[in-house]
Amino acid sequence: MEELLGHHRLQSKTTRDYHLVFGENRIEINSAGSSLSYKRHTGSVLAAEAMIVSNEDPVIIGVFPSPPLFTPTAVAKNLYLNFRTPVVIDQRSQAVVYAKMPIEIGIYRQSKDEEMLVDAFSRTRQQYALYGSPESGVVCRYTETEISTNKYDIKPVKYEEAQVRIRIKNDIDNVVKVSKVIVPMDGVVLDHAHDDAWLPGSVEMDLNTSFSKDVVQVRLSTKVKRLDKTSTRVKNEETLVFLMDAGY
Repeated sequence: MEELLGHHRLQSKTTRDYHLVFGENRIEINSAGSSLSYKRHTGSVLAAEAMIVSNEDPVIIGVFPSPPLFTPTAVAKNLYLNFRTPVVIDQRSQAVVYAKMPIEIGIYRQSKDEEMLVDAFSRTRQQYALYGSPESGVVCRYTETEISTNKYDIKPVKYEEAQVRIRIKNDIDNVVKVSKVIVPMDGVVLDHAHDDAWLPGSVEMDLNTSFSKDVVQVRLSTKVKRLDKTSTRVKNEETLVFLMDAGY
């Protein structure tokens, strides 16, 4: 089976009936004189279209797994992972678990110097939740996920999910039960191979005590805002931080 994720090199003057199918989402790209016509149908409905005009030939279209931030609109920058099975961790110890996160499919117009997001869609229904109080809480993309200490037990659905590694470090003098984690996602680039997707790096969830109050810091050291989205060639990294001050 031909892989859908990656670079697609298209001739701007000769491309005819170039199709990419992701379930109900059907992408059609055709030559339209000196440009390319891009259309995405969801079922029988035209969901997105664009005209791509370029002096380059071939024109490079990138199709990549993207963080779940763009559909239906960009309303959240964080991901709320709710564990179906809570993790109980001894005091002064740590555990590594694996989970799944929802993804979107991003369609990019790429060149040597820049790229632009042309379209983004999700094969699954989007859910959102408020983390924190109604007055000061944060709206997050929400999902429930199974977890396991064995990464091979977690099998994300192609084009819908990616695998996430989470290290939970408990520096509190009590046994704790962790049922959720908020992961910062702004600008994150997902990796992929053979159309499987995963979040590069590790989500680091550190539980500590300060002034008799539990403090939970979530750090994600990962690639962000990378021009080349095809693999792991570029090593640009940034650390994103979220403080879970409303409980875990």
